[in-house]
Amino acid sequence: MAGFKFTLVKADEYTEKYMEDNGDVFPTASVDFLFEKIKLGAKNYQSLQDYAVNLMKILDKNNDGFVDVSEFSAGLRTLQIFCSPHEEHLLLRRFDVNGDGKISIEEFYNALAASM
Repeated sequence: MAGFKFTLVKADEYTEKYMEDNGDVFPTASVDFLFEKIKLGAKNYQSLQDYAVNLMKILDKNNDGFVDVSEFSAGLRTLQIFCSPHEEHLLLRRFDVNGDGKISIEEFYNALAASM
């Protein structure tokens, strides 16, 4: 390669899954890499559940029990977790298990716990 960096603007589900599963070739698409960014603050809490509940409180600005796309993006920046739009999309896909466009506390905790 000539050292060029490209920004993926849009891809189909197959391509995104392929990139996620091949983190050695696409390191910034690695789910593990992104989860590590988020889990850095967990060491200051007694349990992962306490950390997940606190993060949800920070992310859920309108207190409806869910985190939507805009809350998720803004919340990550508030937490000093800087991600590219592609990384945010990747994380949202991983957290939003049922695909309804928002993250519940159960989805959030289960995704964090599965990444441990």
